[in-house]
This record gives sequence, C-alpha cells and structure tokens, in this order.
Amino acid sequence: MITIKGWDAKLPGPCALAMGKFESIHMGHRALIDEMTGRAKEAGLPSVLMVFEPHPYRVLHDSGYKPLFSSNERAHLVEALGVDYLLEYPFDLKLSSLSAEGFCRQLYEWLQARIIVIGEKYRFGFKRGGNVDTLRHVGEKYKASVHEVAPKQMDKASKISTSTIRGLLSENKLPQAESLLGYPFFIMGKVTPGRKLGRTIEFPTINLYPPEEKFLLADGVYATGTIVDGRQYKGITNIGLRPTVEGANAPRSVETYLLDFEGGELYGKNIKTEFLDFIRPEQRFESLEALKAQIARDCKRVGH
Repeated sequence: MITIKGWDAKLPGPCALAMGKFESIHMGHRALIDEMTGRAKEAGLPSVLMVFEPHPYRVLHDSGYKPLFSSNERAHLVEALGVDYLLEYPFDLKLSSLSAEGFCRQLYEWLQARIIVIGEKYRFGFKRGGNVDTLRHVGEKYKASVHEVAPKQMDKASKISTSTIRGLLSENKLPQAESLLGYPFFIMGKVTPGRKLGRTIEFPTINLYPPEEKFLLADGVYATGTIVDGRQYKGITNIGLRPTVEGANAPRSVETYLLDFEGGELYGKNIKTEFLDFIRPEQRFESLEALKAQIARDCKRVGH
C-alpha cells in the first residue's frame, strides 16, 4: 500500500475511491472498503481510500478532539485490507467552505475517481449540502458510478458507529468495543527509555509515549497482548502518570510488563500493544514493595 499525503502528491490516475472520516476502521467501515476494493478489481482500477487529515472535528469544532488512532495506526489497519492507496486528504477551513459540487469536481478531475463508494446517507461539502445524488449528477459527465453501502448493524436497533465505540472504550468496556471494531483497541509506537525503576522491583517494563492527539483509555491497569518482532506476549499495561514513582508533572505514558519475555533490550523497536480487558484503576502505593506485590497479583490475574 502507498500512502499519499498533500495536494502535490503523485496520484494513481483513474481509480475506485471510498471516502469518509474512517476514524476507527470498524466492521462497518471494513464492509464499505471491501465493496470498494471488490469493484476496483472488477474494473481493473487501483483502489484508493480517501481520509481527511487532520480529523474534521478537530478543525471545525474542537482542536482538542483525539481520534482513536494516529495516522500511522490507521495506515496499519488499512494496509491489511488490500487497499492500493491511502490518501490523506488535507482538511482545513478552506476545504470546509467548498461547495458540494466543487468538491465533486475535485474527486472526478483531480483524483480521477471513476467508481465512488460511500456510506448510506453520507453528506459532504459546505454545510453538508452534498449527498449521493450530487455525486451521481456531477459524475455523469465523467461516466462515473456511485454506490451506497448500508450501515452495518450490531443489532436490530442500532448501527455500528465510531461514537458508540468511543463510548464503550471510555467506560472500559473493551470486549464490547472489540466486537464492533473487529479487533482489540491498540497503541503502536517505538519503545522509549524510561527511568528503569521496574527493574529494581523485578518487573522491567517497556514504555510508549503516544502522540498528544491520540485517544487513550482511562488511567489504569489493563490485560494486554504486545506484539514484538511478530510474536505476541501476554502482559499488563499501566496507562497514566505512575504516581508511586513519578512526580506530579510526569507525562502520561503507556508502560507494559511482558510476561515470559526473555529477549534483550527493546529500546527503539516498534511494537503494538492490544488492550484486552480492564484490571483496576491506577493508584499510588506507599512503597515500592507494596507496588511490587500488587503487580504480582495483576500478573497472576492475567495468567502468569
């Protein structure tokens, strides 16, 4: 998969395109992407997934909004779906003021979209003035076809949505969120040296410092699976400020102890930590010995 960023990037030419925010790449998104890649193969066209970067909500409503996944994490998810190109379409106030018809012309002329796949009732353009009929009307000139995909349901009453998933994750309902995502919520990043205090209590940890704009679960301890060099290890992960060993101004971190790991140093390695279940809130202990005893209990709970 090739990731395309910015207005001046080289584009693949006539293509099949799916577009949307695609914040979580959940089960509904995957059905839409599968529809697009299937039609692309039938037509002999490259498949392009167009996402907006930064997230439109950050630009239009709340600059502090934190998407579920970073752009690198999203690319990791999309690559596994057989998409040829991931286009990070620059989103700003100028684009938000573009008319629906003007946006359509960019899709058909600049991107050369000849097949477009969108979610049912998808809206776009200034004041959300465009819909599937707009795409079809403007697309007639370019002999383009437009296809709607109905939302995937989690039950008869409600559809799968990123907002529902965010709510479940915020409440630490990780198995329920995983059932809608189709995979565990995760964090990817490069292992960064910490203060190495874990070694002094016989629980050496690896540390990640996610981007500031990345959504994180609530501070606490979680049962996790961490992938290192293609192998997954059970572990426990603390999200938070590590109040027992850090000062009040410590940065929020993701700190993982790997069970049964016998390798060497991991500094600089890219890893992926999947969050499987919530164990307990983060807390401050009166001593390192008390912290050590609690970590031992946490490890026992996840099967060590």
